[in-house]
Amino acid sequence: MPATMLRLMGESDIIDIDPVAHDGNAHPRLMGLDADDRINLLGHWLDQDRGEVMAADPDALSAMIAIGAEFLDGQDISGQWGGDVNFVVMTILREKWPVGSKAKFQARADRVGADHTYLPHLCAPAKMDDLSDEAALKQSETAQLMMSLPRFKQMRKSFANSSAVQTLIRQGI
Repeated sequence: MPATMLRLMGESDIIDIDPVAHDGNAHPRLMGLDADDRINLLGHWLDQDRGEVMAADPDALSAMIAIGAEFLDGQDISGQWGGDVNFVVMTILREKWPVGSKAKFQARADRVGADHTYLPHLCAPAKMDDLSDEAALKQSETAQLMMSLPRFKQMRKSFANSSAVQTLIRQGI
């Protein structure tokens, strides 16, 4: 069991990775892609039941880890990672394409072969005593999503109507 865990939560799939496992080197699958392209690629992989298949491929899993680790590097928790923090949920959910601007969004999605563009959100990080306790992880995941609910509600119009976040908002977790 890893000492740290980033739970990637897409539209249909959830994959757990250890971002500390990233060696810091550029991944060949990600060459030439900017940060937004990488998030769109990760969102695409975690949508429409592709995530588990992708995670079973060591090369694809390595690319997922690289994207997750690079995203964390730009966040406030990166200095705490592995110390006070060892578990965080990151959502990567479909973005709504505004009427009249679809061509720009379609071009961004096409760069990585995706059907949509995606918005990342890092939930409040947590310190877990045992990362192998699935019930405790699920409880922490739910708590992290609950704390993010006000932000999701505020940004409701940014997410596609088909996005999982719309269901989350309606159900209030």
